[in-house]
Amino acid sequence: MSVIKHYLNKEKTKYNWRAVVYIPTGEYDRFGKPIKQHKHVGYYSTKSEGEAAIREFWKEFEAGTLELNKNATFNDVIKYFLEYAKNEGNYAEGTICNYEGYLKNHLQMFKYVPVQNITPALIQKWRRDLHTNSVSDHIFNGCIKLAKAAFNYAIELKQINTNPFKNITSVTIQPKLRNRFSTIELKRVIDTCEQQFPEYYCLFILATLTGARLGEYSAIRPCDIRVDSSKIYINKQITRGKEKNRTKKDASTRTVDISSKVLEIIQWHIETYNIGNADLMFRADKGGLMYAKWIERKFEKLLEACGYDKKFCRVHDLRGQYVDILHLCGVPTSYISRQVGHSNSYITERAYTQILKELSTEANNLMDEKIFGD
Repeated sequence: MSVIKHYLNKEKTKYNWRAVVYIPTGEYDRFGKPIKQHKHVGYYSTKSEGEAAIREFWKEFEAGTLELNKNATFNDVIKYFLEYAKNEGNYAEGTICNYEGYLKNHLQMFKYVPVQNITPALIQKWRRDLHTNSVSDHIFNGCIKLAKAAFNYAIELKQINTNPFKNITSVTIQPKLRNRFSTIELKRVIDTCEQQFPEYYCLFILATLTGARLGEYSAIRPCDIRVDSSKIYINKQITRGKEKNRTKKDASTRTVDISSKVLEIIQWHIETYNIGNADLMFRADKGGLMYAKWIERKFEKLLEACGYDKKFCRVHDLRGQYVDILHLCGVPTSYISRQVGHSNSYITERAYTQILKELSTEANNLMDEKIFGD
């Protein structure tokens, strides 16, 4: 951008100030340099007025009131969608935070590009740049998810008429092989936890033997537990240090069946730590809400106490451990899906494919133990 003299006569004795800016188009010349569009802002009597006009121009340009079709830029579409997501779209705070991170860190190439200029070639170049910068496929998929949602929303409101990301497919991410405990190993870990980390014991049992998510069992109160029917009501969660009166998804609001032993451990925890009926069962240091890092650090210490590397598995993998145990016991997948809060059995099978592949080994060992054991 610049403010330059504009002479009004040949003698160059009279002049005013011309303000111009150069807007990125998202296109590139044969040398790979970005092509910019020249934009005339106006003429002003002083240089300072011209500079002020340019600042105001960029302020309005950044705010970007969404216009129809060719006037709308990528930034207009995304910002409009994010405003909707924050105020009306019922999107989780964590999801919005992720979307804002994608926009800030990985989608700047498109920022001022008009919708009509977002071509497959430009998207392909952006994808190559992500790969060159070692950006993960998970981040790429998140960016595509944001772009598709934002452009579909703008189309729904009839503010644009095309979605350049419509046919861009997400990358299939191969599931990572996660370590899990055998039933014998798990018993040893549980015993070690009870002896060395009693304040963590109940929480670890809930993580391993209920299939609840970290944010869900962190938010449990004694009033959520039905002693007469051995059930726990899951209807809220703690996420990013805040208690939410809702779960991750509608299907996640559920009733979880628990065994008599799990119920016994819960009651022991309530009595030992003098927890009131309306209190949270777990509190972080200084009485604050339970946070994921504390749980993860305790779990790492437990792993090390049992002779495992602290990265042997994650706290979240205990949810898969629970699915593993129920499958080993011959429980139908449809029931397991309801227990862990999946909307259907296919999600459970897809999420824990690796577990299902390896169940045969321990199932055969269990069969040998029952038939040939002492």
